[in-house]
Amino acid sequence: MSTQRVTIQGDIPLEGLLQAGEGKGRVLICHPHPLYGGSMHNNVVEALEEGFRRAGFATLRFNFRGVGGSMGSYGEGEGEIEDVISAWDYLREQAGKEGPAVLAGYSFGAWVSSRAAVRLADVENLFLVAYPFAFYDATQLAQFKGPIYFVGGSLDDIAPLDRLMEFYKHLENEKYVKVVPSAHFFGGFERDIAAFVQECFLQDEGGR
Repeated sequence: MSTQRVTIQGDIPLEGLLQAGEGKGRVLICHPHPLYGGSMHNNVVEALEEGFRRAGFATLRFNFRGVGGSMGSYGEGEGEIEDVISAWDYLREQAGKEGPAVLAGYSFGAWVSSRAAVRLADVENLFLVAYPFAFYDATQLAQFKGPIYFVGGSLDDIAPLDRLMEFYKHLENEKYVKVVPSAHFFGGFERDIAAFVQECFLQDEGGR
């Protein structure tokens, strides 16, 4: 399946990579912190893309403002929420509305995704890897009412597993969690992440 380099026109032009799907759904994938080397070419972002692509989804990953070929500069989290909204609107136009609509993110991208989701009425699912509980609260994440899928690392000090499981315990949503024996960067566990995506969303092979 071919990958298309695209420009997302919002208040700031953003570069992205779009893959057409098989009509099984659509997912927007958000990368980790722009000030610490995060980009759409991150290993976890690529693992998420692989899992959703194998599940037949249209996928869009993109660079936040100030990263790679995206214009502008770091927006303190607020500007990045606007980036997510622009990218989500673009994906909706390109991929249509068939199948589940998923907003996914890793670390900083998970936090920004959770904050953007409350402003996007058609986000049906959140898929969050290493939500950074040690640095950001989860107030807006708790407001999301749809299914939430979590991946956590048992050795992660940025997204501590005990904080994730405490939040998870009190969450009344439909929810799923995958724990892997990893620190924050998930090197060597990319296949586990992709496989969990398929387990959750590959409908014709018994996914949820």
